[in-house]
Amino acid sequence: MATGTPVAAGSGNVHVVTGATTLVGVAFRETAAAVATFALRDGTTTGDPIRFAGNLAASAFNYVALPAVPFTTGVFLNRQSGTTELVLYFT
Repeated sequence: MATGTPVAAGSGNVHVVTGATTLVGVAFRETAAAVATFALRDGTTTGDPIRFAGNLAASAFNYVALPAVPFTTGVFLNRQSGTTELVLYFT
């Protein structure tokens, strides 16, 4: 069963999880009435590999169910523009 991990609304980067995990879903919304883009990276920096990329129109919401997406060293939320709030689902 998947466990949801909330990530508070913001515009800065966040190191969400340390260590190996598997992502199976992402719920995300834009919270500042502007276009938002972000990437979930396998690691701890903006230079690490992207495992999921999302973008949203102003004030939009989306949920994406994923096949098992492995992260080996951690999950780093790289917010590239706008303000987002997320819930990441891990097994």
